[in-house]
Amino acid sequence: MKKIAILSCVNVKHMSLISLYTEILKKNNVQYDLIYMDKYDEEEDFDCNKKYRYVNKINQKWPRFFKRIKYMMFYPYATRVLKKNQYDFVIVWNDLAIFMFGSFLSRHFRGRYCLNVRDNMGYEKKQYKSMYGRAFGNSAFNTISSKGYLDILPQNTQYIQINSLNLSVLEGMQIHKRLRTKDEVIRVGFIGYVRYYERNKSLLDVFANDKRFEMHYYGKNANVLKSYAEENHISNAVFHDSFPVAETGKYLEKIDIINNLYGNDTLNVRKAISIKFFHALYARIPILVNTNTYIGELANNLGVGFYVHEITPTMKEELYTWYHSLDFTRIDNECSRYLEGAIKENEKFEKIVTETICS
Repeated sequence: MKKIAILSCVNVKHMSLISLYTEILKKNNVQYDLIYMDKYDEEEDFDCNKKYRYVNKINQKWPRFFKRIKYMMFYPYATRVLKKNQYDFVIVWNDLAIFMFGSFLSRHFRGRYCLNVRDNMGYEKKQYKSMYGRAFGNSAFNTISSKGYLDILPQNTQYIQINSLNLSVLEGMQIHKRLRTKDEVIRVGFIGYVRYYERNKSLLDVFANDKRFEMHYYGKNANVLKSYAEENHISNAVFHDSFPVAETGKYLEKIDIINNLYGNDTLNVRKAISIKFFHALYARIPILVNTNTYIGELANNLGVGFYVHEITPTMKEELYTWYHSLDFTRIDNECSRYLEGAIKENEKFEKIVTETICS
């Protein structure tokens, strides 16, 4: 029986889309171990054969240099486990793990690992070009979550598009069948790990107490914004902090527009396709996107993206007019077409995983 390992530098709760791999492995009755770093010191459930958990608490307020040293403490632990167990294949999940273990894997597991690009980890920086070239060039295959990354990744290999469409999580939710009418409240919602507090505080200020809109925030740290809304007497906002990933569909049913405003000030947010894009397509609802981003270009071409350059007081009037000018039939058709293509790409990915890892 093959010995498979999933190697990650993040906690289980930040690995929701690892299911794109684990579902294929389970379907083929292939067991796998998990080697990961726990920066919260939280015991988390994960359906695997053996779980190698390295507790390494990280305080995000620490200086960057000190955090880097702390993260690297995971390296000797993980490489020891990899060498001891002599895995037949290693699935490397998240870009920090690529950075930390790429050179080691290219030497010791050549042709027996895969890399999954979901964020930018200095891929464009000259000092890392050689290291990344070996890491990607010596893997069995590599996947990308967005074709926007292709112009900064090593060119000596091919990449498989893997779309962040977790149908098992969304299955059973009520897909939207229409747009809201002018006498109904438009619910603008953020679903997931809540960050970018200043940007979202500005949004709350702009839409504050406008009866045409409700601002919804669902996910870890939503209570930070809830406190802000209460302090500023903003009554048209709804909040719910952390929830199980399996309940994502339930919260998508409660909103009419997805808030995907991460800005465009870093290379990563300009190149990435967030899971919210696929949530919007699956639910058949529009999405707020920033200008000068790859996801913005995709959403705009499909007719579901509302471009935001800056969060200004005029934004809500423009959004209200734009929303009520939309054609739901076109949204439904365009979303269906894009999702059909995304599913075919994921089926191609499944075929490669089955042939390379499971056979």
